[in-house]
Amino acid sequence: MDEPANFHTKEVSKLSTLETILKKEDQPDLYGNIYHKVRINYYPPRNDNKEGWDNIDIFGWMGYPMQIKINFLCRDSILAAPLLLDLSLLMDLAARDGRYGIQRFLSFFLKSPMHDFTKGEEAVNNLFDQYVMLKNAIREMGGYEPDEEID
Repeated sequence: MDEPANFHTKEVSKLSTLETILKKEDQPDLYGNIYHKVRINYYPPRNDNKEGWDNIDIFGWMGYPMQIKINFLCRDSILAAPLLLDLSLLMDLAARDGRYGIQRFLSFFLKSPMHDFTKGEEAVNNLFDQYVMLKNAIREMGGYEPDEEID
């Protein structure tokens, strides 16, 4: 991440997620004055393990500014293994159903949601919406009607 071009790719993907969820034009009172900063540093004692520090500014009673801090320490391989198994099974199911190309319903498992930007599709970053797409795709492949609600 010390290489500016490599960092820029990571920064754009992380910021685009926030910007598609926290839309200033839809909720100007909440998100009109919002600021996002992405910074990634290599920390040698952690090797390839990841540690994330997130700061979320909020307002408490009587508008008093407060902050929620989250410290997340993880290992990519342990996080990725069950996701890869699920993705493999669902891709096989889609192929058996005759589906090909971009499978938007798999966005639930991915950091950068799948979408066809050449057709003007917008990435769906909302986890609830991604889950509904996933369940509906599985319903459709099983011969059932899609449902807008989650059971």
